Amino acid sequence: MNRIKAQWAYNFYRSDKPIPYEEVEDHGDAVDLIDLPSDIQKELQAAMPQFFITTPDPEHIEYELVSTESEFVLPVLQPLTEIEQINKRLFAIKVPEFKIAACKNAFKTPFGKVKFTYPCLKRRDSELTIYAYMKFPNHLDQFIINELQGCFDLASKAANEVAVEAFHSGKGSPIERVIKAVPATIEAFKSTFIHCVVNAESWKIIENDVVYGVDFDQTRLTDWY
Repeated sequence: MNRIKAQWAYNFYRSDKPIPYEEVEDHGDAVDLIDLPSDIQKELQAAMPQFFITTPDPEHIEYELVSTESEFVLPVLQPLTEIEQINKRLFAIKVPEFKIAACKNAFKTPFGKVKFTYPCLKRRDSELTIYAYMKFPNHLDQFIINELQGCFDLASKAANEVAVEAFHSGKGSPIERVIKAVPATIEAFKSTFIHCVVNAESWKIIENDVVYGVDFDQTRLTDWY
C-alpha cells in the first residue's frame, strides 16, 4: 500500500505562552474549574494561557491507498433471496477525519488539582470505497454467469483506471476527490459493461433480471480518539 504523509503536526493542544502549572493525572481527585468559587476561577484563568489547536490542511492530510485486490465485503442489511451479488472494489483509501472537541486535563495549582477545559483535535479513521456491483438470479446457467462475470471484470478494470486518474488529477481533500471521482467511474463501468454484454446471446433474455452499477461506501474504522 502507498501512504501519502501530511506536512502538519497532530497536536492535542498548544498555547500562546508557557503553562504555569504542572500537568498531572486525574485519579478522581481533581476539581473542575467551573466548580470552584468565581474569584478562584478568575485567578486561575488569568494565569493559564489561551489554548488553541493546530488543524491540518484538508488538501494535505495523510491517506493510504487500499489494494483493489483486498477483500471487500458490504454489511448485509437484508439477505437477498435467490439473488447472487458480486462486489468489486474499484478504488479506495484509508483516511482520517477530524473534528474539534472539548477536552479536559488536570493541572497542579495552588488550589489543588484543577481540571481545565480546552479545545482539542479529535481524529477518526475511515475507509472510502468506490465499488462495482452486479446482482442476478442464482438459478442462471453457469455459462451465462461466466459471460456476465467476464463483462463485469472488464468493466471493473476500465472503471478502476478512470477512478485512479480522476482521484489523482482532482482538487480538494482526499475525501472530496474520492466523491468527485464517482460520476466518471459510473459512466466508465456502465458503458464498458453494456458494450460487452450486448454481444452475449443470452443478454436479451436476462437483461431485465440483472442489476449492475457503481456505488460508494464509507466504513468507520475507529471511534473518535
